[in-house]
Formats: sequence, C-alpha cells, structure tokens
Amino acid sequence: MKHLNLLSASILLLSPSLLHAAPNDMFLQANSLSGKTQPLNVDVAIDAVNKTIDLFDVRAKEGATSENAGDYLGGHIVGKYQLYPNLELEAGFWQREIDYSKDTNKLQSWLVATTYTPNLNLQKNDFLDLRFSLWGNYADQLKKTTPTTINNRTFNYVRVNDPSDIQLQVDAIFSRKLDPMNQLNAYVSTGYSKVKVDSLKTQAKYQGCLVNLNINKNNHYTGSLAEPCQLDNAIINELNISGSASDFNLDVDKDLNYDAYYAVIGGSWNWRYQQFESQLAYQYQRLWRNDIDDRVNHFGNSALKDNHTFSARFSYDVTPNITPFVEGYLFKRNFVGNIPFLYNGVTASRLDRKYGYASLGVNFHY
Repeated sequence: MKHLNLLSASILLLSPSLLHAAPNDMFLQANSLSGKTQPLNVDVAIDAVNKTIDLFDVRAKEGATSENAGDYLGGHIVGKYQLYPNLELEAGFWQREIDYSKDTNKLQSWLVATTYTPNLNLQKNDFLDLRFSLWGNYADQLKKTTPTTINNRTFNYVRVNDPSDIQLQVDAIFSRKLDPMNQLNAYVSTGYSKVKVDSLKTQAKYQGCLVNLNINKNNHYTGSLAEPCQLDNAIINELNISGSASDFNLDVDKDLNYDAYYAVIGGSWNWRYQQFESQLAYQYQRLWRNDIDDRVNHFGNSALKDNHTFSARFSYDVTPNITPFVEGYLFKRNFVGNIPFLYNGVTASRLDRKYGYASLGVNFHY
C-alpha cells in the first residue's frame, strides 16, 4: 500500500489537486449575490494542469524531475436542485487522469449532499445554511512501474488495488450581504474519514532472488520467483514463499487502512458588477488520524496534519441562464485532506509541497 501511495504521491505531488475537503467547499455560501432564484443549477467543467497552464512554475519550484510530472486532465459535473424553499439536493462526480513519467493513473471522486436553511430570525442581509454530505475518492488501481525505495528496500514496481476513502461531513455556512456589490461568507465544518485498500502487488528481492509479491489487506503476502535465480550455488527456476509483509517493513492495517477526524474553517469574498462576479476564498483544514501519523514519525518523516488552500473564481452571465466561469486553486500541501487514501508513511514527505490547478466551465441555471 505504501507503494501505491508512494506512486500516487510521486505522480500527484507535483501537480494540482482537485479536491479541497469535500468538493467545491471553497466557494460555499448561504446566499447568491446575483439574486438568481432558478431551482436547478448545473456546473460542467474541464480541470487541468500542465507546463503551459502552470504559469508560475509551481511544479518546477517544488522539485519536479519529469517533464510531465503531475500533468492532469479531467472534468466534473455538479448539480443542485432546490427541492423546497429551505431544502436543496446536490450531487457531483469528478473524473481525472494524472501522469507521471510513463504512468497514467485514473481517479474518481463523488459527492452527495443536502443543504437545509433553518427558519431563524436573522437580520435582513444575513443568511445561514446547514449542509450534510457524503463524499469520497476511489480507483481501480494505482501503479508505479519504475523502481521505488521504501524503508531501505527497493521495489521494482508497485500496484495498489481498489484504494478508496469515504467522508461524512457537516457544514455550517454563513453569508452577510454588505451591499449589492459585496458579500462575505464563512463556514465551519467537521467530518469523519475512513480509508481502505484491498491488496498490493509488487516486485522485490528475497534472499537475493527477485520475486513477485501479492500482499493482502491482512498484511499477509505470497510470492513466486520472477526470474531464474542462483541460490546456494544452484540455479532455481521455481520458488514459492509466504509470510507477513512486516518482513518488508510494511503494515497494511496501520499504514494504509485507517480512520480520521477533521475540522475545517474557511471564508470568501464576493464582488459583483453587472454581469461579472468574482470570489476570492481561503480554507484551513486540521486532521487527526488514528495510528498512521505515529508510523509516519517512526520512519523518519513528519506527519502532515493540516493544509491551507487559496482559490479564486471569476464568472460572467452571458445570458440569464448561462454563466461561464474560470477557477484557480493553490494548495500548500498537495492532496493532504483532499484525497485521503494517498496519504501514508511513504508519501507524507512528498505531499508537503505546493500544488495548483485550473478549471474552466459553464454554469447552467433554470
């Protein structure tokens, strides 16, 4: 597993992240400054980063060693529907591909949420919403086909099967409309996270012989000879082994399958002039994980327990029902807190790097 995340981190550590706590949290607000009242809103967008889009060379400054390290191309669709005046339903899906050297890894993210507006005696320009969401990330597999050194052992390749995470989150969102052109938003969130992986395949040396290893979620491995090997002055063509993955300094249960809790605080400022609107946002996230951070520290790395995110959104109403937009994100610590299954003892140091991406899309409202 560590290998998987190592791979993922290696691929992702240099490119922009797509999620920030639950998807689209950065721009949470309890009121629309535009005054739009349409019950249905749908965002469709392309998300990407490459050498051309990375105008400020964030990846190069953070130590990217490959021309396409962290290149990302994907898209997402998010829909919201006002079921009742005080109840909104939301669902979203993200598809992305991230390149690193000759490997391309595919990830998916999802979100379902409901937002409730309580009947409170607030001031005329004050608004409050409560939001409840489930969101997560998953992949069929993540792979790294180049040699990787983990805890003083070299693995020729790593493939992690069925990594996933799921989060349960609650948000309280407050907005204050200062005037027709300005609005301030703030929110606090708390959530529970569960990360799990199914199995790991890799290739490493065992008593001088190269073997293919299968490691299951119970930390038990089985292995077979990858190529003929000389052992005790004899050439052997077959070798079957089994045991605990701790023989290779791995503990799947403690390093990869874990629970966590987190808290988030964020805020943003909307400014609107006629059909144009901008929104500048900031978010801070703090995480408390079971066991894994002790393991991170044990292997000589520093546990990454928080993250800072900055973002901006610019939009223009070309018609009463169509609003193109562009968004940009900058993360202080890569995917930490955003795609939880990528974080472990191997990837912690690699995720402690800045990361950013751009999104170009259209909002349809009817």
